[in-house]
Amino acid sequence: MPAPASLLLLLAILWWPLVLPLAPGHLQSPPTFITLNGSHLNHLLLDTHSSHIYVGAVNVLYHLSPDLQLLSWGKTGPKLDSPDCLPPIDPTDCTQAETTDNTNKLLLLEEIKGGDPLSLIVCGTVLQGICEKRSLENVSQVLYKTDNPVDTQYVAANNPRVSTVGVVVEQKGVLLMLVGRGYTSKGPGGIPPITMRRLTPVARYSAPAFSHEELGKLVVGSYSEYNNHFVKAFHHNNYVYFVFSRRDMWGKREYRTYVSRLCVGDPNFYSYVEVPLSCGGGYNLAQAAVLGYHREQPTLFVAMAMGQASTPTPTDRTALCVYKVEELDKALHGAQLLCYTQEGKDANNKEKAYIEYEVSSSCLKLPQDSLNEYPCGGEHTPSPIASAIALEATPAFTWTPPITAVTTATEVGHTIVLLGDKNGRLHKVFLHANGTVASSCILSVSNSRTVLRASDLCVCVFQVTKLHVAQCEKHLDCHTCLSNRDPYCGWCSLEGRYLSSPDCCYTPTPALSTLPSHQAAPLVLHKHLIIWKSFTYSMWPCHWCVKDELCTHDKSCPRQHVIYNSRVSLVTVLYLLVVSSLRLICVCVTVQLYDCSVGQSDCSQCRAVAGNYGCVWCADETPGCVYNQSCTSGTMDTCPPPLITEVEPLTGPLEGGILLTIQGSNLGQSFQDIQAGVTVAGVTCRPLPEAYRISTRYNSSVKITASANATAGPVVITVRGSEKGESQQTFSYQNPQLSRIVPEKGPLAGGTMLTLHGSQLLTGQRTEQSSDQIAGLQTFLVSDTRLICRTSHSNQTGRVPVKVVFGKAERILDSVLFSYMEDPVITDATPTESFYGGGRLIYVTGQNLNVVQQPKMSVSNEPRERSEVRRRRYTHVSVRTHERKCSRRCSSAYVSFCLQIQELCTNVTSERMICKSPMVEPKSRIVRVWFEMDNVHIDFHTIKNKLFTYHPNPDLFQLNSESRGTPIRFKPGGVLAVEGKGLTLAMNRDEVVAQLGDKECVIKTLDNTHLYCEPPEEQPLALDDSDLPKLKVLMGSLAFDLGPVQYDNDLHSLVPLAAQIGLAAGAAVVVLIVLVIILMYRRKSKQALRDYKKVLVQLETLEINVGDQCRKEFTDLMTEMMDLSSDVGGPGIPFLDYRTYAERVFFPGQKGAPLSQNLDLPDSRRQTVEQGLGQLNNLLNNRLFLIRFIHTLEVQQSFSQRDRGYVASLLTMALHDKLEYFTDVMKTLLGDLVQQYVTKNPKLMLRRTETVVEKMLTNWMSICLYSFLKEVAGEPLYKLYRAIKYQVDKGPVDAVTGKAKRTLNDSHLLREDIEYCSVTLTVLVKSGVEVQPCPVKVLDTDTITQVKDKILDQIYKGAAFSQRPAADSLDLEWRSGQAGHLTLSDDDVTAIIQGRWKRINTLQHYKVPDGATVALIPRSQSSLGVNQFYQTGEKTPMLEGEEEEGLRLWHLVKPSEDPEIPKHRKSSMRERERAKAIPEIYLTRLLSMKGTLQKFVDDVFVAILSTKWPPPIAVRFFFDFLDDMAEKHGIDDPETVHIWKTNSLPLRFWVNILKNPQFVFDVQVTDSVDAVLSVIAQTFIDSCTTSEHKVGRDSPVNKLLYAREIPRYKQLVERYYSDIHNAVSGCYQEMNSTLTELSGMNNLVALHELYKYINKYYDQIIMSLEEDAAGQKMQLAYRLQQVAALVENKVTDL
Repeated sequence: MPAPASLLLLLAILWWPLVLPLAPGHLQSPPTFITLNGSHLNHLLLDTHSSHIYVGAVNVLYHLSPDLQLLSWGKTGPKLDSPDCLPPIDPTDCTQAETTDNTNKLLLLEEIKGGDPLSLIVCGTVLQGICEKRSLENVSQVLYKTDNPVDTQYVAANNPRVSTVGVVVEQKGVLLMLVGRGYTSKGPGGIPPITMRRLTPVARYSAPAFSHEELGKLVVGSYSEYNNHFVKAFHHNNYVYFVFSRRDMWGKREYRTYVSRLCVGDPNFYSYVEVPLSCGGGYNLAQAAVLGYHREQPTLFVAMAMGQASTPTPTDRTALCVYKVEELDKALHGAQLLCYTQEGKDANNKEKAYIEYEVSSSCLKLPQDSLNEYPCGGEHTPSPIASAIALEATPAFTWTPPITAVTTATEVGHTIVLLGDKNGRLHKVFLHANGTVASSCILSVSNSRTVLRASDLCVCVFQVTKLHVAQCEKHLDCHTCLSNRDPYCGWCSLEGRYLSSPDCCYTPTPALSTLPSHQAAPLVLHKHLIIWKSFTYSMWPCHWCVKDELCTHDKSCPRQHVIYNSRVSLVTVLYLLVVSSLRLICVCVTVQLYDCSVGQSDCSQCRAVAGNYGCVWCADETPGCVYNQSCTSGTMDTCPPPLITEVEPLTGPLEGGILLTIQGSNLGQSFQDIQAGVTVAGVTCRPLPEAYRISTRYNSSVKITASANATAGPVVITVRGSEKGESQQTFSYQNPQLSRIVPEKGPLAGGTMLTLHGSQLLTGQRTEQSSDQIAGLQTFLVSDTRLICRTSHSNQTGRVPVKVVFGKAERILDSVLFSYMEDPVITDATPTESFYGGGRLIYVTGQNLNVVQQPKMSVSNEPRERSEVRRRRYTHVSVRTHERKCSRRCSSAYVSFCLQIQELCTNVTSERMICKSPMVEPKSRIVRVWFEMDNVHIDFHTIKNKLFTYHPNPDLFQLNSESRGTPIRFKPGGVLAVEGKGLTLAMNRDEVVAQLGDKECVIKTLDNTHLYCEPPEEQPLALDDSDLPKLKVLMGSLAFDLGPVQYDNDLHSLVPLAAQIGLAAGAAVVVLIVLVIILMYRRKSKQALRDYKKVLVQLETLEINVGDQCRKEFTDLMTEMMDLSSDVGGPGIPFLDYRTYAERVFFPGQKGAPLSQNLDLPDSRRQTVEQGLGQLNNLLNNRLFLIRFIHTLEVQQSFSQRDRGYVASLLTMALHDKLEYFTDVMKTLLGDLVQQYVTKNPKLMLRRTETVVEKMLTNWMSICLYSFLKEVAGEPLYKLYRAIKYQVDKGPVDAVTGKAKRTLNDSHLLREDIEYCSVTLTVLVKSGVEVQPCPVKVLDTDTITQVKDKILDQIYKGAAFSQRPAADSLDLEWRSGQAGHLTLSDDDVTAIIQGRWKRINTLQHYKVPDGATVALIPRSQSSLGVNQFYQTGEKTPMLEGEEEEGLRLWHLVKPSEDPEIPKHRKSSMRERERAKAIPEIYLTRLLSMKGTLQKFVDDVFVAILSTKWPPPIAVRFFFDFLDDMAEKHGIDDPETVHIWKTNSLPLRFWVNILKNPQFVFDVQVTDSVDAVLSVIAQTFIDSCTTSEHKVGRDSPVNKLLYAREIPRYKQLVERYYSDIHNAVSGCYQEMNSTLTELSGMNNLVALHELYKYINKYYDQIIMSLEEDAAGQKMQLAYRLQQVAALVENKVTDL
């Protein structure tokens, strides 16, 4: 029988008690309770993981231990509040606010299924019912709260009298909370009665924690009419149920109790259905409910009250009604089925199901299998559904006063219901199988009312009580025991009392009271309890241990209680039990059994048996203990002398004080027999009475005074002063001594392994160590001359002696003291990377490092196999949560999951030491890296705020790759070239050691793919027995044997001369033929290689030459950028709002995109069309329709590539409010795309945007990475843009051709030498009524429009471009003196005309001096000039080819003089011009610009590709998807997957952003700036490719510029991809949570635009839908015809 349940009671005066069954307890202990002062107790919660109890009260939270000890408490109120005001409360705005008590309304655990609870969810009545999270360890610690909540975060009712219930569920790995709350008249309206809340805060502002935004809710027509009074919410199987009462608005408008149900995975509440409950006798208002089990079936127990007339007020009459969940689900399912398929009517056309809550929906007549196809509903199914048929039950129990709390327990298949009433009494009710009451009783509880008086204050004290529901001890005889029929209790036959089974016998067999009626059964005697199985004595010498439920042949039981079972003592015992429906007769017999021979092995034990058993020691041939009548040869009056068999220990100190264990036989019959008869080596020893065992064993405490004569001797025992027994072993007294300790110092944190040297340290065997200052040094190893222990923590530095205690003897080492010194501190550790193979030298600096004897570098890692399994499961919450879990794994219980590797540090001084990076398994996940110095543990990332990174081991290929083991020929004076891969990921040249035989091969060069070393001039000796030396390369702990090397020496040949001539002649012919064939090929290859090396050298030389100039330019640039940096993070970065960003990315270059349009419809048609578009939106949310729609469009020949991109963006807009669904559809379409390319060339997939899904992917990336742009990449990208613009503007820019002197793009390089100088203008800026002078630097060669742009840039620095006036709307006025005002313009009568060329005016033209005063004034409408012909727009400021009255415009240089060249040939000529090798002077200009911008380019690339911060979840999610696709289709080529990732992220998103910063920022991108950005974007593309980056003289200039950087960027990309692959997987749950945060922005215009394509290909789409069997079942074609009829009155087959 299981142990009886204990019970926890929450008692309140005239308040509703809460009951909760707890873990088993012992009945003998009285009820325990804790008194909680000060407020009403509202809720009680049990954490089943820890058995801790949490109590929610008014203004207070309590945290109790399982034995009701107060562990922590926290205040939740009172707070300044008013239900009429919205938080935060400002007394000046909310004058009615007052100090208000906070009543606890919700108390729930935030826990994931199968995991430990995360936090405690607490919601109260103040501040409109907002919630917070608190620590489970300390409830006073708030983990999450909102100081400025939004209206969607109001959770609980703001009125203490209005109910609120909740339940936490897990939906696709994301924790959500479903909340039911009643209606409150005050506060914000419109909060639905049932809502779904997210529990985790999100990055974007629109999705805070506890918000129901974008989540499911029960929408009602009238909140006051549907004032649901919620009683209970619970989760069962895949559903969530709510129990509540409300007015029946459909029927007689009486108040009834209902149960509603929702699918757990239904975020839209499509599955909502409810059914009324009927409890016979007029009980209609639910007061309490619980889900329990009855007859092993899930059952709902509801306490119902009888209502007063037609009001929601309960009377004192209550009843308990029982409903099977199976029948409840059947009723709910029936209501759904009727409403889905029969319009809510039964066979008699009577309405049995209907749509409730005044929602504009109705029951339908869908196909019969609709409910099976959509068990949780869909967008086309009706909801919310209510049943008109009540589920009925008969009251099982009635009571007055009202029942207010209910819980259940099950004992041996019987159901016990525990009910709490309004007066604080607890009822225990036993139910029959049919649900009727078998018996009931009232359990007594402690008085719940205590009044404390202090002055005028009267405080009601309430208490939480834990008592036992099994009160078995009050029944004193067998008859009353069994007639009580309590499943918890049974009759203990041998003890003669009524007890629970655990206190009687540990057996699973049911107690007597569980007998069914009208049956009888035979019973036998079993130590304690009457049980239902036969027990017969065995012929074998086995014993039954009752309390252990163990049959054993040992002489004793673990609990020292035994029933002996021997064939020589058979006794017949009969118990008769007659049970009928009228009477119960119990015959109880007491029998004692005893076998003298069992357990009495010697005379002393036998004589110790009680005399009434008649046992004697019989002195026959085989002496033994027998019954006196069985001894035929006579008994022994005295026992033999004591026999000592073992003494332990055999040594002790002279001072004594150790415990001595003596074992043997005949050691007395009682303690008094030997109390004064023990000596050890002649010294009297005092036995310990508690350790004495009759005749066999006892412990003695040896205490003597040190004496030189007391050295050794036997142990002697005298029993009752008669015969003596002497041990064969000799006990020795010793004098242990301490001589020295090693080491003599250690850190304050402790943990130092201290070795004590001395002699006779095994004295007494048991030792404990301590020091005068620190108690308890932990002992690890003891020998006779050495003792090792670990020091503990100390609070202060200093020298302390070490003391060792041997019993009463103390030995103190005074000659040497142990010094506690300051803990070591690490200030720096470099490098921060290593290969998995380890062994890289880490140089550590700090203070007090030599305090520790053996410092270590430690790594904890998760093996690859486990990491791969976990990564593929897609199951976790966050990178941060998983890291916490794995750290926990490595600590204790899960140590087998994580491995810990350590390496000792060497060369330790006070300030420096060298550690080797530990070797870890390749591709394992690194959990933690730290330095371990005794008890001082320093995590690596805390030293430099940077994680220690492990990289894949490098690959070094054999010297002779074609024939492994064959020596390679080497000519002295050259170098050995070794090819490899990933050589510099975590190693530099100085750290690599190359050994050729017994000599060093000096490393000359090391890059990512090559190693060059210079061997000695003479061939070294081999280290093994071979003839030739082998080249070995050491990279940390990694050793590579690359094969033998043979030197080419001019030694005398052993081959005869004639043979040499013949061989040479034959070989010459072959060689000549081969040379002729390969000469041309080799020539070109070598020429290319030479050119490559030469170009690299030239570039390096050029960069060195322009280094000084770059440093000066960079210094000027950084000075300029300092002002920008001070603004970054505030208004300094003009980010576009999300809507504008989405419009520019989705519809690039399009004016009037759907986002900025309104639906242009006549009012007469608007409602109908909008209704049709709404139905189209529902169709788009059908996966089958959407996929068929896209596939149908793509097979149409007239559906162009532009159409594909446009439709993809329209779909993105239309489905933006359901991004999770959009993502799922996109994955399906991408799966189809992969299938197509696998059969062709998989490397080409996603290279271009040729399908709808590829543009969908671009848009999806843009949506998901918007927050990453704003938070991480936006700042360096904006700085790069500003740096480019500043540098470009510092030099001349041709206003006609767009060419600039300062650029990275050779095709936009202004090659002519233009003389110019800088001019500082004083610009008069009007600020309010004052005019402030503002200095602005311009060039004298700038056109007037360029000057105006620079002035506007300076005046409106940091402001959005769209917020400043256009340059064309202003005139530039030069002012000199009071009357001298001259308006400057690009074109006027003073313009210079030479032939057919007209030059645009500049400051130089007007001779404007340095320091001149100018002002910008509004342009008059009559002013016209050349400005009307061009504007500096986003990307097209060019004026090339423009003519004015037959004149051609020019600025700095005249365009090509050959006007006859057709326009279609100009581009090809430009390409040829670019192909030319540019002069060195021009390349110098480009390199100067590149060097100046290098830091900003690096910052952008690092921001995009660094894993210092977690990569966006969308990237991890999509990369995992690509990995899965490759694995699914058997693609094991890593290059293919690399190309897929590059095409999906860098090429599809980042290049687009790099080239178009105006997509992200509100800025103007001129053509000259765009030209620079194009080069940087191309460099980014080149960095993401897998092909080797080689350049030559004909290479594009941008490749030449970044030839040295691209390999480094490639490493960044490879590391980025690798880290994401090895990191925690981007799981579905985390991704879906992120998508939910981003969702929004539904647009009718997008739907209307989509319909235009539907209309264009209407027949084809209808045909495609009708051909699909599943589409026919869902009537998709019919529904599309309905849409067409509504949107444009299209004639259909309807």
